[in-house]
Amino acid sequence: MARRWLLAVSLLGQPRLRRCIGVVGFALAVSTAARAEEPPIDLDAIGSVRVGVGHSTLLRARILSLSFEDQIRVHRLSDTVGVTAIFGMDAQRPLDFDSPRLGFLATGLGAGLLIHQPPGPALTLGLAGAPLWQSKDDSTHLAGFGAALRVEGYPFYQTLIEAVHCRRGVIATYVLSGLHVWALGRRDFIGLGGESWAMGFGFDLGRNAILPVLGAVLPAACGK
Repeated sequence: MARRWLLAVSLLGQPRLRRCIGVVGFALAVSTAARAEEPPIDLDAIGSVRVGVGHSTLLRARILSLSFEDQIRVHRLSDTVGVTAIFGMDAQRPLDFDSPRLGFLATGLGAGLLIHQPPGPALTLGLAGAPLWQSKDDSTHLAGFGAALRVEGYPFYQTLIEAVHCRRGVIATYVLSGLHVWALGRRDFIGLGGESWAMGFGFDLGRNAILPVLGAVLPAACGK
């Protein structure tokens, strides 16, 4: 036993072996520090389905407002404010079925802000421009152009990463976090120009489609 200790001490005294041990130790320290400094996944998106009612001076009638819109956070301005890219569809039609005026479908593209301080509510603000489409006699044609400003409030909001961890339970994650109220103002031109206002309720249906996918690759998902 004493000979083994003497052999180990003599080996450690060799310069080459000391350098090898030092290099291995340094590599392990760098690897550990890199893993510690690796930023967490920071992802958020909203895919809302909305319904509401309002009034349009362009259509000269009370209107039904329907929309499906995706908002993807593409940049953080701060810990609580992010810039979003917006694309989707926004439809309006007169509530009076005998109205001589046609409704329209807007295919919008724009940008907005997502304001959220976990674990509190969230507020979104979006501005989008869009061509307007109308259908008549089994054909669809470009009818005009418009712009929309929309505000949404999510009282029980969770980001996608918060939701996939499912710390608040299944109901809060898959149902409550997607419920929201919204208000919309539009300025549209179809021959003449006019404004419309609407408000209503919405649900983030998109997260219910993407959460099972994220849950398959990230830990602590509701399904695990």
